[in-house]
Amino acid sequence: MNPLLFDPYKVPFSRRESWLCVSWLAEDQSFWLRNLRGGDEHTDLGRLFRLTPIDAAGLPLQGEWTLRPEALSFRCEQGSIDLVFADADTLALTAQGIGLRLSLQSRRYDYAQRLAAAVHISCATQDLSARLMLGEGDLQLDAPWQGQRAERMACELKPNEQGRLTAALHLYRVRPLRLDRAEFEVAQASATADFAAWLALTLGVTPELGAARELAAYITWSCLVPAEGQLKHPAMYMSKNWMTNIWSWDHCFNALALGAAQPELAWQQLALLFEHQHVSGRLPDFVNDRFAYWRFTKPPVHGWTVAQLRRMAPAAWPAERCAQAYAWLAAQANSWMDETGEGLPAYDHGNDAGWDNATTFLPGTPLQSPDLSSFLILQMEELAALAELLERQDEARRWRQRADALFERLMARLWDGERFVAICAGGLPSQLGADSLIAFMPLLLGQRMGEPQRRALLQGLFELGRFFTSHGLATESQRSPFYQADGYWRGPIWAPTMLLFVDAMDRCGRADLGDELARRFTAMAARSGMAENYDAQSGAGLRDPAFTWTSSVFLLLGHRLKDCAHVESV
Repeated sequence: MNPLLFDPYKVPFSRRESWLCVSWLAEDQSFWLRNLRGGDEHTDLGRLFRLTPIDAAGLPLQGEWTLRPEALSFRCEQGSIDLVFADADTLALTAQGIGLRLSLQSRRYDYAQRLAAAVHISCATQDLSARLMLGEGDLQLDAPWQGQRAERMACELKPNEQGRLTAALHLYRVRPLRLDRAEFEVAQASATADFAAWLALTLGVTPELGAARELAAYITWSCLVPAEGQLKHPAMYMSKNWMTNIWSWDHCFNALALGAAQPELAWQQLALLFEHQHVSGRLPDFVNDRFAYWRFTKPPVHGWTVAQLRRMAPAAWPAERCAQAYAWLAAQANSWMDETGEGLPAYDHGNDAGWDNATTFLPGTPLQSPDLSSFLILQMEELAALAELLERQDEARRWRQRADALFERLMARLWDGERFVAICAGGLPSQLGADSLIAFMPLLLGQRMGEPQRRALLQGLFELGRFFTSHGLATESQRSPFYQADGYWRGPIWAPTMLLFVDAMDRCGRADLGDELARRFTAMAARSGMAENYDAQSGAGLRDPAFTWTSSVFLLLGHRLKDCAHVESV
């Protein structure tokens, strides 16, 4: 395993189903142990302890940090430090020749106590306690009491005369889950075995993508948090950097990467959001352990997702599970349709589409966008298929009729004879020069469209200098005056859109184009890491550098290429 793939300055160090991580925070130029509860509403990103390697005099040391799935390590001329997660709540440490300072940001009611077998630290603002236990070495506590809290808090762990230092830090909410000091070697073996088990279940890819597969597997494994609070199942967060929620279309792509080998966990990722479904059928924008956020929602890619999950593992979808999915999807589909069922569904904001600032939304809202009707047509088709499995033939027929009628309205109102357009009710006309990739999403409807429409869309999609680049599909035309290299949905390449368009190529009978898109995207991700999005022209990673839906899409497309006998260049 190549440790260079695991850049600790980009990829947080954590373990499956842990709320804790160690990550580099650029504004502090330091590594911090962080608590991820509460989602991304933390103004301080959940900072707990700053980690500073020190010499015998307590002075900071400069050296190299490296990350492997089971350990975060520091090396310098004077010695070394290794950290491992013994379990979800416990860090074990071993060091040779040097020490480590743990500095807590002391706030209201934070304090520390020396006990017989440990130092107890109150992290009151985080609603946590810490139990620091020393094995070999020396522990110096600096936490002067000021009546209600400690004025400052730092623990300096230093090696003994033989240069050895061992310790463990256990975090807990009410009572400690363990009183023993976690042994480093046992902890390392446990973490190594757990990641190896996850890796064995991770989708296989082509040989040249093997190292990137290990990175993608590590990110998805380490970004799981446990069932707690509003989360009823183990949940794959989008990242343990700062995107520490589950958004209600991101979870679909993570479920798909788990669908074949871990179908129960895949189902749980789907259920996490639907278990918060409003009586109206609407899904929240995102959820974390503390709350669900409702002001926005996300597009209904869920029917498309369920259809694929059922194909991946049919045995994991008994009648009871199909009935539950049917109820969820039906309520969601109905929530998007107008009361009469005669109009086209509309977005109230770009955030609802998942394409937050796409140029499609420049005229305003409500916006009848072709992608939304396309997703709902696919969802209605899946509802018809589920109704048939449940022997509800009348309902199956009605869903097919509704899908057909929505398709007819889509073509009549949003196809202008050459392309799809979006219409803003009562808003401004489209911005001159705006050219968003979102208008090509009806390619997912494949054979529903006539051959002339498919041909026109494919020609526009792969037109030289427009969307198609060496790395995939830009989200805004490169010719557009609104194109920005780091413009979020106004230029960069995103993993979910790549997977959707690869599937669209298959549905249009152009698997060769899907293969080529998969090849370009996976090659870029292998070079640039599993970033939130990418510069469409350079392929450089942008924004959050360790994202799970990117990792999941990379694995899905890499697995596709593994099954391809031959990939031709376009």
